[in-house]
Amino acid sequence: MKRIICLVAAVVLMAAHMSVACVGKTIHVGISSSNEKLMAEMASLMISERTGSSVKIDVYKDSRSLYEAVKQGKVNILMENTDRAQEKLGKAKNTGTLGVDSIKSEYRKNFNLTWLNTFGAAPLYAPVLTADTLSNYPALPKLLNKLAGVLSNDTYAKLLKSVESDDKAKKVAKDFLKSKKLI
Repeated sequence: MKRIICLVAAVVLMAAHMSVACVGKTIHVGISSSNEKLMAEMASLMISERTGSSVKIDVYKDSRSLYEAVKQGKVNILMENTDRAQEKLGKAKNTGTLGVDSIKSEYRKNFNLTWLNTFGAAPLYAPVLTADTLSNYPALPKLLNKLAGVLSNDTYAKLLKSVESDDKAKKVAKDFLKSKKLI
C-alpha cells in the first residue's frame, strides 16, 4: 500500500511540476522570412491552445540574425527549411545533397538543435527546437509533430494567397488548424 501511495504522490508531483513549467514563460518562435510567418502562426496556435503557454513570434532581418538570437538564447523554436539548412551546413542549395534525416543529424551534431517532422510544403519546413527548449518543454515535439505533413504544396499556396489578400496570417492559420481538428 505504501508503494502505491508513493507512486501516486510521485505522479502528482511530476504533473504539478510540468504544469508550472509553462506558466509565466513565453516561448519565442524565430523567423527570418515572411514565408515562415504562416507556419510560425500554426506552431504558435498549437502551443498556446494546447498548453496555455504564451508564444511570441520574433521576426529577424536574415538567417544570420536569427541564428545569432538562437545562440544567445533569445529563440526557443525556429522555422527552418531544407534549402536554407543545407546552405547553413555548407552544402549546395536546391541540390538535394542532404535528405531531411541527414539534416536532422547534422543540426543536432553541429548546432545542438533538434529538427522535428516537416510540415509538408516544398521546400520542406520544420520547427527546430533548442536543447534548452526540449528540456524545459518535453511535450513540445509530440505536439508540434502533429503538424507533420498537413500542408501540401497546393494547400500552402492557397493559404499564402489568403494571407496576401489581406487576411491575417494568424486568422488563416487558426481556420486551417480548426479545419484539420488540430485545435
